[in-house]
This record gives sequence, structure tokens and C-alpha cells, in this order.
Amino acid sequence: GAGNSNYLLKSSVERYILTIFEIDPFKVANMCKVLLRLENNAFPAPRIRNLPSGDPLTDHYGKPVIIKPFIAGEVVEDLDPDQLHQLGSALAQLHQISAPQGLPDQHGYMQKELPQVIKKRSNHSFTRWMAGRYRQLIQQIPKQLPTGLIHGDLFFDNVLFDGKKFKAILDFEDVCHYHKAFDIGMAIVGLCREKSRINLGKARSVVRGYQSHRFLEGTEQKALQAFTELAALSTSAWRFWKYNIDLPGTQKSNHYMEMVRIAKQIAAIPQSVFLETII
Repeated sequence: GAGNSNYLLKSSVERYILTIFEIDPFKVANMCKVLLRLENNAFPAPRIRNLPSGDPLTDHYGKPVIIKPFIAGEVVEDLDPDQLHQLGSALAQLHQISAPQGLPDQHGYMQKELPQVIKKRSNHSFTRWMAGRYRQLIQQIPKQLPTGLIHGDLFFDNVLFDGKKFKAILDFEDVCHYHKAFDIGMAIVGLCREKSRINLGKARSVVRGYQSHRFLEGTEQKALQAFTELAALSTSAWRFWKYNIDLPGTQKSNHYMEMVRIAKQIAAIPQSVFLETII
């Protein structure tokens, strides 16, 4: 992963994934609570194995560690309409599971990385554009929209398939209690992009799969374009922070520009066209 270390452990009985986290232990604890809630609701996601102490978490030199049974499957980058429909359906089912107590009420990118970029690179042209557009989008989004448990990072490499059949959603590190429509916007960004652009036909498959289990309210439909742009914009802030502030000097220093192009593409689409195409 971009920040954690994963190891495949093999025993005579089963295979496991051992993860050593570099992220805030509070986020890891929240993730464990969510994974236990998902297991209780039979949602297809990783399961946590308790350690001999009976706890799901331990630490390695101060870093949180968990062990999960290995889930066999493959990551598919170019998802077809049926696969996208399955993922939209799974996301709607996730949104119908109640959130555990104590989850953040905002996505992590907007709580941590975005403010840090604004503070530490205030004179950068990207920062000025990003901060201004962020303020505009937040003002556009209605206050009273359905909220609940969201994944927050539904990109293609956080999903497993068994052939053409959806198997599981992975990596719940960014879970929070936030607008459900934002999670759909993030899924569109994470699952439907082709050559730094969103394929709206693919986005339609995600939304139709979602609405096969949970119908979007009218206000959510109208806000979906803004949430999709916000998802791309906040991801661009995370990438800028990761590869220009946290880990500078890598070949990914311009990695954030892909999300900038996507955010600008989404913003340029007339809302009537956006809605007619994907709803």
C-alpha cells in the first residue's frame, strides 16, 4: 500500500495477511470496529482474527498490527458494466449498515491532508486553485443529505473479483460517517476513470447498480456531480500532500495532476447532461 506494509503468512491450515500500519492508530481502531460490524452483517469484506490475547489489535514498535484471513481474488482495473453494477449494488448495501459509534463525521482527506496542503504550500498555484474550488463546492452542497457509514476510498485496487463475480471490498482505513452521495462520487472517480477522464457510461453502471438497492433522493441526485468533483479534488490534495510534503522527491510528485484534470472535467459538464447520462 501507499503507507502500510502487508505480509502474506502461510500456515498448514490457512493463509493470512499481516498488516503493519503507518497511519494514526485511532483510524486503525475505527477500521477494526467497522470490520467487526460488517462481519456481523455478512458483508463481503476482510475479517479480523483475534490474537492470543483475545484482542484484534497489537503493536510492533508502536505501530498497529492486525491479522486477517487471506481473500483469494483478483484486482480488475478495466471493469465492465456488469462488474460496475455489482459494485454499485455492494456500495448501497454497505450504506444500509449502521455506523459504529465514534467514527469521524468528515472524510479524512478533508480533515487532515487538505488543510496541511493549504498551510504548507499556500503560495503554490495548485493550492490556490484547490482551496478556492473546495470552498465553492462546500457551499453548493445542501446541509440536509443522508449520511451514514461510508467506505471513502472505493478505487478499483480496493476491490476483489473471482472471475466476473464480485468477491470483496478491501481497505476500510478511510471509513467515516459522512454523506452517502460523496461515497458514490468517490466510487465514480475510483472505478470509472480512463486516461485521466471519467467515463460517464461506466458511472451510469455504478449508479444504476446502487439504485437497485437504495434509491437516491432528489437532493442527492442533484448533489452527485458536486460530490464527484469534491472526491477528485480531495484525492488530488491527498496525492499532493503524500508525494510533495510527506514523501517528496519521488517520481510521483505530479501524480496529483490526474485528479486535477478529472475535477475540472466534471466541473465543465452541464448538470443536466451529467444527470441525464448517469441517473
